[in-house]
Amino acid sequence: MDRNRLTRMFDLTRGALLFALVPCLLADGSARADGGGTINGEIAARPKNRAGVVVYLDKVPGAFRPPAHPVAMDQKGMKFVPHVLAVMKGTTVNFVNNDTVRHNVFSPDNEKYNLGTWAQGESKSYTYKTPGLYHQLCNIHPEMGAVIMVLENPFFAVSGDDGKFKIEGVPAGTYTLKTWAEKGHPSSQQVTVAAGAAVDVKVEAGK
Repeated sequence: MDRNRLTRMFDLTRGALLFALVPCLLADGSARADGGGTINGEIAARPKNRAGVVVYLDKVPGAFRPPAHPVAMDQKGMKFVPHVLAVMKGTTVNFVNNDTVRHNVFSPDNEKYNLGTWAQGESKSYTYKTPGLYHQLCNIHPEMGAVIMVLENPFFAVSGDDGKFKIEGVPAGTYTLKTWAEKGHPSSQQVTVAAGAAVDVKVEAGK
């Protein structure tokens, strides 16, 4: 077989492989718009109330896929880590026990589940189908608690200790930016995002 023919066959095979991989490559990234804008924000609240505020866009048009891989919520140091987790509906959360004692995870909210009890190094998972707020509890250690916020689209963030957050890949348009705060009040404000540009916002969401 001559070299030119071998080269053409290689190019065709490589092209077919890349075509087959496109759906896999899009599984995690197709939800966010190419060339989308960015929302940079800061929570206006007392220092101790700036962290753990869920900031999200309400009613973004389009169909969105959940991430292909699970996200984690640890049980470590007799706490749920992170204390506040935001995910898109359809996301699977792995609950990992990193303590030396047995733990449990259950929630009385929305889908109402109890994942049972497991030992150090073991984990249980749950896939969230219904948007809403889910309090995470341990029936062995009632002092433990956390919150998982399940949202309709992937355009959300949880503020850091400094109160700052960033939402990237937002399609151009005008949206309602909402918040949920465990130690504060919900807020709502309009934000306009331009393609390839960043917009700065300040959110009054805490006490």
